[in-house]
Amino acid sequence: MRQLSQRLQKYNLTHPQFITLVSLAAHKQACTMRDLTGVTFHDPPTMTGIVDRLVKMELVKRTRSQTDRRVVLVEITSTGQELIRQIDQDFMQNDYGCYTDLGDEELETFEKFIWLQLRILVGRYREVRAADLDAELDNLQRFMSDPIRYIRLENSKREP
Repeated sequence: MRQLSQRLQKYNLTHPQFITLVSLAAHKQACTMRDLTGVTFHDPPTMTGIVDRLVKMELVKRTRSQTDRRVVLVEITSTGQELIRQIDQDFMQNDYGCYTDLGDEELETFEKFIWLQLRILVGRYREVRAADLDAELDNLQRFMSDPIRYIRLENSKREP
C-alpha cells in the first residue's frame, strides 16, 4: 500500500483518489456517491472530500440526477480517463520489465504459482472451501472488471 501511494505521488493522487478513478473508469458511466462509498469503503463525508478534490483536478465531474435532485452523480472526465491510461501504461512498463529475462517455461511456472497463491489467499479471506473457490475467484474477476456494477448486484441480492 505504501509503495503504491509513493508511486501515485508522481501523479498528485492519493490511494483513495486512485481507487475512485479506477472504479469510475471501469464502470464507464456516471454512478452515485453511494456506489462509490460501497466500492471504496469510505464513509459519505470522506467520499465527498475525495470527489471534491478530483473535481478540482478536473478528473471527475459531478452532476445531479434528472429524476431525483437529491442524488449526486459522479463521472470520470476524459482527462481522468487519460490519466488512468497513463498510470496503467507506466505501471505496466515498470512492473513487467523485471520479467523480461524469464523464459516461457519460467513465466508459466510463475503464473501457476501466482494463481495458486491467489486461491490460497481468497480461500482464507473468504473462508471458502476448495469446491467453492472457483466461483469465488470468478466473483473476484467480475469485481475487478467493474467494481461499481458488482457492488450494485451484490447489494440488490441482499435487499428484499
